[in-house]
Amino acid sequence: MPQPIPLLILSNNVTPIRALRALQLAWTLCFMPLAAPCATPGWPDTTELRYDGRGLEGSFFRYSGTGVLRWQHTDTRYQASLEISALGLHIRTLSSTGLLDTHMLLPERFDDTPRGAAWSTRFLRDQGQITFSSGSAPEPLQSGAQDKLSALLQLGAVLAADPARGSIGNTVHFQAADAHRADNWVFRVDGNETLELGQGRVTAIKLTREPTPENGQKIEAWLASEVGYLPVRLRITESDGSFIDLLWRKTQKSG
Repeated sequence: MPQPIPLLILSNNVTPIRALRALQLAWTLCFMPLAAPCATPGWPDTTELRYDGRGLEGSFFRYSGTGVLRWQHTDTRYQASLEISALGLHIRTLSSTGLLDTHMLLPERFDDTPRGAAWSTRFLRDQGQITFSSGSAPEPLQSGAQDKLSALLQLGAVLAADPARGSIGNTVHFQAADAHRADNWVFRVDGNETLELGQGRVTAIKLTREPTPENGQKIEAWLASEVGYLPVRLRITESDGSFIDLLWRKTQKSG
């Protein structure tokens, strides 16, 4: 929506030409593209979301666990991590670091450490490549590319900038990379759901990424405006039926 034209207070000695130029400048500033400061949606404050979790490993081992999503940023950079623990042990940590644009995360490095392994994915924009320490061949880097963790945060940025994108049936898509590959991720908006969580009833927008022949993982994310469209529930299901399901319990803010 266009912003109101700024009120100009001019002194008596301003010539008509100068007044016209000032008015033109105000009009330009107001109707600049969305990257302009007057239309900046903002990013969530530095935040730590804690989750209660449950999961299934293979077809028989069920477990309870916890999760912690940490998000922090300056004006130009961000850092995020998701730690998943069970039986008092860290079973997986995802982390993403990079540049922060007005509407977009620009990851530089993604790290995935499942059960003792350590893989890194690099986004080399000067070379136009995504590289993988896991040994996979480099992939061409597309505009707006995300990693497995920043993708969830980028979804929230899309909804914060334009809540109408959260209407049922809409899709959000971009290139996203994990520790082994990069492909096109398409999230479908399933609509609003009311969840019973540790903070009480929360209404969230559910988005789903269905498995593909290249990547059999299904991702379901419930994003809530009251926490800056960060996930209040996150469920990741593997092709063999294994899953992890994280439900928001509390938030801790700092910085």
